Amino acid sequence: MIGTAHLKADNGICQDAHRCAYAADVDRLVCIVSDGAGSASRSAEASRLVCDRIAFNITRAPEDDVHTSGFAKRAVSELRLDLEELAEASDLPLREFACTVLVAIISDNICTFWQIGDGAICFRCAETEEYRVAFWPNKGEYANMTFFVTDANVTDELEFDSLDLRVADVALFSDGLERLALDFKTREAHPKFFAGFFPYLYGEPAGEVLGIQTQLEQFLGSDRVNAKTDDDKTLILATRECL
Repeated sequence: MIGTAHLKADNGICQDAHRCAYAADVDRLVCIVSDGAGSASRSAEASRLVCDRIAFNITRAPEDDVHTSGFAKRAVSELRLDLEELAEASDLPLREFACTVLVAIISDNICTFWQIGDGAICFRCAETEEYRVAFWPNKGEYANMTFFVTDANVTDELEFDSLDLRVADVALFSDGLERLALDFKTREAHPKFFAGFFPYLYGEPAGEVLGIQTQLEQFLGSDRVNAKTDDDKTLILATRECL
């Protein structure tokens, strides 16, 4: 959802993008969020390209490769090359296509997470109540800075983890929701934030839940949320706990 700061700008658009895809033949869910840099003129286009390419590649990758760091590094290296080609074709500097990326790959008894930049991935394992943060948002060396897929050393900045766990719930969100979903004092997930969403999903049949999606859009666009953040806001929620 577009942030109020972007609404004030001429031709303001939401620079966040997201994709979810499920490969039924291998029981693999992929969720992706990309946040275009506010200072980059073509970041909205870049974030959508990043989400599309990653979703396409992950849903088709073999199981013995998709959960490896080698696959993740190849993927982000190829993404940077794709953005370089787009920048050259547009006769623009690469920095005009800067964007972050969050990736969650959930299979039956293994989960893999990637992150470049800020925003966060939170998840809950089966038979537990705790929501864990995969990686703390990476703000870089200075305030109001982060890392991007367009960085020259993108593979060094890539956060990667693969765990032999059965994930029950997973949430991905762009940095516009960090202050609502995360406790920056304890560096933990806010349990009440997620407890306010996931129980509504548990009683629903498998698939996209359009009714709750509408309610979620209303919440993200509410005065209560906009009073805390004027940035774009993207939130993906997925659970196994369904009818």
